[in-house]
Amino acid sequence: MTVDLANRVEELEQRARRFKLATTGIEGWENYFQSLIMQERDYFEDLLTAVVAQVRREGRDETKAMLDTALAMRVRGTFQPGASYVRGDMVVLDGGSFLARKDNPGKCPGEHWQLVARQGQRGIAGPQGIAGKDAPKIVGWVVDRGAFTVAPKLSDGSLGPLLELSELFQSSADSFAT
Repeated sequence: MTVDLANRVEELEQRARRFKLATTGIEGWENYFQSLIMQERDYFEDLLTAVVAQVRREGRDETKAMLDTALAMRVRGTFQPGASYVRGDMVVLDGGSFLARKDNPGKCPGEHWQLVARQGQRGIAGPQGIAGKDAPKIVGWVVDRGAFTVAPKLSDGSLGPLLELSELFQSSADSFAT
């Protein structure tokens, strides 16, 4: 910012040196024409700056749009021999995906198709793991008739989760009362 200000002050001082201290006569006309010339120069300088900036913006935007179009992939599904494909079309065939490298790329896979991904080969089997213990089995039931509950007795001696059965034995009149 300070450098810009110093440059602007220098430019204004150079302009001031061009003018002669006169408002009439030949020196006055020189000042008048010098002023017109500088105004025209400033106008064209600003105009060219704006035009160059606009051209740069438009060129950048157009280039970006062209690249986006050129690099866009369109997924077309399974390859169909009779279908028409263009550059950027992606198809699947025999467990792989292929990208068309040019318009009318021909038979897939082929010279004008780029392999993108393919299913890998089955790997070798790993070592057998250690056999785990069998899950406990239900060997009986623990019934509490007064509380209307039942719990499974398991083969390892533990009890399974308690089942509440009281709702199954309520009369229908009790169900409607609540």
